[in-house]
Amino acid sequence: MLPVGKEDLDRSHDEVERPRRGMGRGRPGVILVLFLAFLVVPVHAESVVKSDESVTLSDESIFLNALDSNHIESLAVGEEGVVFSIPNDSPQEAIQLESITDQNLNAVDFHPAGNAFIVGDLGRVLRYDYQDQRLSNVSGTSLVEISTLTSVAWNTNGAWAYIAADSGRIWRFRSLVDGGEMYALENTRESPVKGIDCHSVVRLCVVITESDGIAIIDAEHEVTWLGGTATIWNDVECASDNIAVCVAVGANRYIGTIRLDDSSNGETILDAEMLSELESELSSICGHSEDRMMIGTTPYGLIDFRPSSEDAFPWYEHSDAADQQLEITTSPVVCSWSTSEATGWLLNSRGEAISFVPIEIENPLLTSLAGYALAVVVVISVPGIVVGLIFMNSPKMQAAYSRWRRKRKGLEPSLKEKREERRKRDRS
Repeated sequence: MLPVGKEDLDRSHDEVERPRRGMGRGRPGVILVLFLAFLVVPVHAESVVKSDESVTLSDESIFLNALDSNHIESLAVGEEGVVFSIPNDSPQEAIQLESITDQNLNAVDFHPAGNAFIVGDLGRVLRYDYQDQRLSNVSGTSLVEISTLTSVAWNTNGAWAYIAADSGRIWRFRSLVDGGEMYALENTRESPVKGIDCHSVVRLCVVITESDGIAIIDAEHEVTWLGGTATIWNDVECASDNIAVCVAVGANRYIGTIRLDDSSNGETILDAEMLSELESELSSICGHSEDRMMIGTTPYGLIDFRPSSEDAFPWYEHSDAADQQLEITTSPVVCSWSTSEATGWLLNSRGEAISFVPIEIENPLLTSLAGYALAVVVVISVPGIVVGLIFMNSPKMQAAYSRWRRKRKGLEPSLKEKREERRKRDRS
């Protein structure tokens, strides 16, 4: 069994509250420049992107539940068996695939080779073939015939698919020439599984549930629970390449960072913290690049999250989105995908997609620093621009403020503070 950190996350939400982090650290060279820029040109916009195009996938009434993307296309699945194949660069050319079921489809995941598995109600498991863009039923899945399937994810090497249900049960499945091979995993619990995702390099998968917290599945298909039962988790996404982190989002604005370690003596650790100054709820999370994820919010909007530093920034604010696309913002965010480092598309549950592109700032002094400046303005809530910028670039000041704030509220130290204190004691 893989060793796991036993951080106690089963406590009230206030005990792990923290101030929101801002963009970047160790950038003293830009402090004065930004300060002068703010004096010269007031910045009123909150979003760092805007929408310049919209696409409606279907003229009929549809409701989408999930989306997954690779570097070429995205698959969106929903109620009554609806499936759309969406070219990432041109969603206006999306096609609705010929339906082979009227059951609701709840989750989708691409295999590393390009095909995808889709799961839904009454044990429905479908295969998407990217070469001919067709759906087919997957044979050999009799163990899940009466289950409401909620999640699916391929493990790191694509040898097995993990399939989960609202009963809390998880199975591993692989296709064979004569059908399929399927086994139930041990040490599962009874709360509905809300999501599973597997890291592309580290041989671990992360499972999130409605009330039983977060678990990992290791290379031997063993399930180990990490904690986090105080939060209802909504979605999970693993970083790519060398960033050994998966990120879960949950109710009451909680982000769970799972630091992965699949070595023989490794320790996988869960750290759950709150975006305390955020007013929106966190509903979904999707990967965009090696060190950027997009968190969908309710009300409709996006937050830029960096898994390596655990920094979060406003990206597309609800108020700005509503001003541009009022009808689109009335339906929940399903997910988003990228077309470049700063551009992409955002899809809602009604099959309406809008693009996002960077906001152009005419002042040349601000142009190269626009994203940074806007993030500073929105994220930092310390009186005074100068104090805010200095605070922004001083991890020691941020840590001291956090300790003072928690002491004033009579709260226990955060999990991160406790770990740092343990490390100091161990070194001494």
